[in-house]
Amino acid sequence: MDIDFDAGVVYVDGEVLEEPYTREPTWLDEGLEFPVTVPEGCVFVMGDNRNNSKDSRYADLGPIDTRHILGRAVFLIWPGESAELGTREWSRIGGLTGSAV
Repeated sequence: MDIDFDAGVVYVDGEVLEEPYTREPTWLDEGLEFPVTVPEGCVFVMGDNRNNSKDSRYADLGPIDTRHILGRAVFLIWPGESAELGTREWSRIGGLTGSAV
């Protein structure tokens, strides 16, 4: 897993991760050194509001052991409000991706 913070692009296994659900490109480096090899039995999590999320990019958090994941999202109900527009961004709601833990 790698992030090119200059271009704002996330790579998984050398392939660009298509992320139409993010608010903006990933610019914020939170202290973890990249590239990161995610250990077997762990997941690397990042929020959809990437530059305002506390996630696996933080060196104190890093990849999450799946034994510590207690649940999973089944559906998304309500989008956050856009600070720029003052309205809810309904276009950001979509299906969930990834495999179940």
